[in-house]
Amino acid sequence: MKHAILITHGPIGVAIIDAVRGIIGADDGLHALSVTDMSLTEITQRLLAIINAPDVRQDGVIILASLKGGSCWNVAAAIAKDHDHVRVISGINLPMTLSFMTKRNNLSLEELTEVLVKDGIRGVVKLEESQSPLPR
Repeated sequence: MKHAILITHGPIGVAIIDAVRGIIGADDGLHALSVTDMSLTEITQRLLAIINAPDVRQDGVIILASLKGGSCWNVAAAIAKDHDHVRVISGINLPMTLSFMTKRNNLSLEELTEVLVKDGIRGVVKLEESQSPLPR
């Protein structure tokens, strides 16, 4: 089973996992790591502890980092360089996390990474007035 780690500043990852559990009734393979008030060393240690767990290593890990260029991203990117079974994506949203849960068993790690980026972007839309479901 492929795993995803939502590494964020604050409890965003926990909230998204709670939402996933509420929508599809499962959250197996999802891990949240909030890095609030952590040093880079502590972030690295905690992230490695999840990545190197025997059940997590099996089929691969996708790290969803809250912000490209932030400490979450920087640590995840550095770790991914040394771990062939780890991929990193910046940005986190509910559509991409739901996509991970529903597509992870049917796609390779590479394919899944690409699909998550596309599904995350596709989940961000602007409602046009002409599309409004409310009566005028």
